[in-house]
Amino acid sequence: METAPFSYPGQDETPYRQWFARDFQSVFVALNPFLRLPGHPPWKNGDWIPESVLKTAKTQGPSCGVSWQEIADMCGFASIRQVNRALRLTGSKRLPPEFACPEETEHMLRACAARSIYPPDEGRASPLLELSMGAFVQALGHQEVVAAGHWGVSQSRLPAHDLLDKSQECDWVELWPADLSFYCTIYTDYHYYLICQTSSSLQKARPEAYFEGFYAEEDTCDFWGIGRLSG
Repeated sequence: METAPFSYPGQDETPYRQWFARDFQSVFVALNPFLRLPGHPPWKNGDWIPESVLKTAKTQGPSCGVSWQEIADMCGFASIRQVNRALRLTGSKRLPPEFACPEETEHMLRACAARSIYPPDEGRASPLLELSMGAFVQALGHQEVVAAGHWGVSQSRLPAHDLLDKSQECDWVELWPADLSFYCTIYTDYHYYLICQTSSSLQKARPEAYFEGFYAEEDTCDFWGIGRLSG
């Protein structure tokens, strides 16, 4: 197995831009979309989204997507920061108790269930983010990227057009091209990707045109919107 060229920050408190400063000019926090799919099995906290739902979502494409801003508005949250905090008590629930707000999580999950909305799975790409990633990779001029699991394991070559193929699922967590001009990664317990780019990569395509999210500021770390507010 090859050694992965980069990695997700080792500590929650480590600012993203500080961690990647040697290799990249920017870090974009790309939010995994929620999915609205009536008629499918209800989702329970702690479960993965059923494979049938993921396949249907990729087939339907963006029409079934729900943005974090829409969820914030639906729940009466002040911003997407509260959506992040609410999501962090789903799945593995990796969040220090002093920063958790169970009431917000329960409120969000009830609101989603009433509208047949699935929250994104942690640690993996939403089918809709996968489609956006395919368009983004192609806009950057790459016909192929290296795909890997968490921490760069199980590396393989992935044609960019496979990401755009609505009939197949692509088993990947991290992505980077041969020239190392960008790097995409997600932590096992979180619901957003970090898209890191060099200045030359940014000149070809910018992530805000393809993903909901924001550019990390100097102090943005895994506690954005959680309690140690940053980003």
